[in-house]
Formats: sequence, structure tokens, C-alpha cells
Amino acid sequence: MAPSMYCKDEKVLCFHHEILYDAKILDVRHKDPNDKKSPFEYSVHYKGWKNTWDDWVLEDRLRKHTEDNRELANNLRREAEASYRLKNTKASAKKRGGSDRDSVRDSEERGASVPGRGTKRARDNDIEKASYF
Repeated sequence: MAPSMYCKDEKVLCFHHEILYDAKILDVRHKDPNDKKSPFEYSVHYKGWKNTWDDWVLEDRLRKHTEDNRELANNLRREAEASYRLKNTKASAKKRGGSDRDSVRDSEERGASVPGRGTKRARDNDIEKASYF
């Protein structure tokens, strides 16, 4: 197998979901330590994030820290933010624009729901929002 494409302490961009984040490679190893032909994996630390977010990733999630890739990262972030805003705008419009029949059905569903269920959904929604930024 060819040598590793990235090296320890190298600054890179790393995908986490659909967004590229600034990161630093902390360590490099073969995915299977007993097989020197196995692909490399990289321990990365995301800049500005706690160590608990450090992750072992394969090469396909990494990009060299170049001007072109920096521009790609900025474009992906803008697209994710626009998608998030559009999703929230549609959800707000749906809440405001529902018919009386929808309102009755919604209130019936709320009355029949399991106690505590609404708070869990709200908490999950907050987690989803936080993962974009």
C-alpha cells in the first residue's frame, strides 16, 4: 500500500456530515493493525471543539487545507445554513397557515399524546439545530 496521504500534526479539512470543518490530524494508523495493506485511518481534532468530538476517520472524509478546499467548505456551510433556514421557514408557514380542521386535529392529537413526548421531540430538534453550527 502507498504511504499515508496525510501526516500527524497536519492541518486539514474534515467532513462531519455534509460540512467541512477545520481539523488537525493527531495520529495515523492502519485500520487493521495486523494488515499493513489495510487502509489508513486518522485521528482528527476539530478546531474549536472539545476533545470529546475527536474522531477516527478514513481518508475519504479528509481534504488538504488548500484555498480551493477552503472555498468548498465555505460553500457547503452556506448551503447547509440556507437549507436550515428554508426548513424553518416552511415549518413556521405550515404552523401559521393550517386550516381550522388541521387545528382541531392537532389539538386532538396533543390531547391523546403520551405525557413527556413533546419535550423529547423539542430536545431532539435542538440537537439537530446544534449539529449544523
